[in-house]
Amino acid sequence: MPTPELETERLILRNVHADDVDDIFNCWMQDEDVSRYMFWKASEDLEDAREFVDFELGNIENSKWYRWIILLKNTWEVIGTCLIYFNEEEDNWDISYNLGKKFWGRGYASEAMGRVMQYAREILNIRECIAVHAIENPASGNVIQKLGFSYEKDVPYECNGGEIVTTGRYYRFTVK
Repeated sequence: MPTPELETERLILRNVHADDVDDIFNCWMQDEDVSRYMFWKASEDLEDAREFVDFELGNIENSKWYRWIILLKNTWEVIGTCLIYFNEEEDNWDISYNLGKKFWGRGYASEAMGRVMQYAREILNIRECIAVHAIENPASGNVIQKLGFSYEKDVPYECNGGEIVTTGRYYRFTVK
């Protein structure tokens, strides 16, 4: 099943488009503050944004990979991305999200991921999902908790392309 367009009160969640390269690069990919606690590392090379877009375009039909570009509904501005995917290595569904720094603190991540989790439960019939965040990033933990995930344990956590090794908070969401 291809990744569908989703909507919330303030946001449109849609597939990655080939012409998103510049918006992705400018919104978050080159920003070290955004990448600090993500698995990927910020890049000053636009080619890395092209490679990201190409990878995502190749996964639009992947039934274990659902990536959305987050747009503000009133301006159609790209503000971030979100994802639910099946982690083959750990044999579980997992989530990820990030916003451009100027969009932090406005509830957009919770709003977007709330809609993604609704889609995951109602359409994909996902009954359990995992989320992990660096302990130094409590705002991400707040999003995860708002989504209904329950904290389970601390785990080793690598981020920023492996340059930061820290402790991660591991959460589980289970449909009862």
